[in-house]
Amino acid sequence: MRRHLPTLDRLRALCAVASGGGFSVAADALGLTQPAISNRIRQLEQEVGASLLERIGKTARPTAEGGILIAAADRAFAELDSALDQLARMRSEIGGTLVLAAGATATKHLLPPIVAELRARHPGIELRIMTGNTADLLPGVLDGSIDLGLLTGPLGEPQCETRPFFRDRLVCIAPPGQAMPRSLVEPRDLEGRQLVLYDRGGSIRRAIDAWLDAANRQRIRVTDIGSADAQLAFVRAGFGWSIISEIAVREEAAAARIEVRELAPPLFRDLVLAWRADRAARPVIAAALAVFSNHSVRA
Repeated sequence: MRRHLPTLDRLRALCAVASGGGFSVAADALGLTQPAISNRIRQLEQEVGASLLERIGKTARPTAEGGILIAAADRAFAELDSALDQLARMRSEIGGTLVLAAGATATKHLLPPIVAELRARHPGIELRIMTGNTADLLPGVLDGSIDLGLLTGPLGEPQCETRPFFRDRLVCIAPPGQAMPRSLVEPRDLEGRQLVLYDRGGSIRRAIDAWLDAANRQRIRVTDIGSADAQLAFVRAGFGWSIISEIAVREEAAAARIEVRELAPPLFRDLVLAWRADRAARPVIAAALAVFSNHSVRA
């Protein structure tokens, strides 16, 4: 024989009386009249065949039977609240493909915690990541094949919306024991030295070349290479010095495998988030921007 279960309204009334210590407090808490609360408790006691509350003057406390039912009701309400939260998340879950593009340094040193949070918050998003130089990635943002780019700004494209994300400091690195004792390196300090620099297709290289114009460029030997990891390897091996993103060398510097000096005047590149203005309402882009805002650094 199927058992008739108490209604949630009656169980909620019982819990409210027990937690508030009286019928009037429960009525205020639930937005009901005191007679309505009394009626629900009476109906509930009739359903279960037991006295659930002990009335002492104007106060009420659970009987042993009432305590058992209240404990079960509390567990049931918690489970129902959890289920309703899950349903709300399912209704609002964002899904679809997000194509995210960034330079190699940003992809390796900035993106991992961001995409991990994005996946945790929005498991329905299918993430694709492209890596390249800003000049190569920007056309994809403009034609819509890339949803969101973490690129070197300013971009100067009216079709794009941008948001500052990270100021990347460039530093000079040298093999252990070879760096000059001063904490700052000026362009002329690099005359007569071998440099290993990121290839000429990247925005970092253009910024470095402009900085080096303050020195006699004829007296600086430069080897072009298209990988920050390779730059580090060449410097560690003693081949030469380099100017490189600070975030790319933190681990090597901490392990004393290279020496780091700041540049004078300082040299930065600004990384911006970029997306096509007419695609800003796409849920996957809005979701990604919200996560990026938790990691934004402008220092």
